[in-house]
Amino acid sequence: MVLPLASGEFAPLAPSGRPAFWAVTGRLGGVSRGPFDQANLADHVGDSLAAVMENRASLAAVVDLSSEHLVHMAPVHGSSHAFVDSGGQAGEVDALITTSDTLGLVALGADCATVGIHAWGPESGVAIAAVHCGWKGLCADVLGATLAQLRSLGATKFQAVIGPAICGGCYKVEEERIHTVTESCAPDVARAALAFAGGIDVREGLFVALTVAGIPTQIAGGCTFENSEELFSYRRNNVTGRQGLVIRIGGASA
Repeated sequence: MVLPLASGEFAPLAPSGRPAFWAVTGRLGGVSRGPFDQANLADHVGDSLAAVMENRASLAAVVDLSSEHLVHMAPVHGSSHAFVDSGGQAGEVDALITTSDTLGLVALGADCATVGIHAWGPESGVAIAAVHCGWKGLCADVLGATLAQLRSLGATKFQAVIGPAICGGCYKVEEERIHTVTESCAPDVARAALAFAGGIDVREGLFVALTVAGIPTQIAGGCTFENSEELFSYRRNNVTGRQGLVIRIGGASA
């Protein structure tokens, strides 16, 4: 069974709200072999499809769902989202949003950050989002676009969790990429993301963006590059699996 690195419950954001459950996985507890050992959740990296499907079913069970009620995305490193009301593949987006309590939203990464968001508003009720964000997504402000969409639904209160990602000390990049972050991101976000000389720390940038927005945020898991026992890292291994973040609204089980 896929073993979460961390899991938790977001408390209701209002008396009329509902909780949300989340879990962050690493590479432990699944059935994949070779470079995808053990809990790979991605079906596009060369792993056995049967192993991926078994791992995904195990992930679904962590949040008390069946695998057909998980929603997956195909990230394109932009700022687009999909509002979903059924399980399966949502297409080429970097964020998923739902108000359904029978769906689990999944974001995957192997150095990129993943974010789970729990939201509530008197008009929207409870909504959740799962976000995939690498350095391009940070520059495109996929997080801001997702929060804006949740607000457009009527959400007024939020809380979030960020999964593991490569740190700025391990993610050294060319000067042009540093310049793009500086020019594209809000000053506070850029300073946080570029705190390591010559590197980009996407997770720190996201954490500051959420903090500036007044959103309480937890961090789960460490640097993907440094923790080879528990985490996949594309920069470290190139051919590798993907860990995930799953979030669902508390309520009826599927």
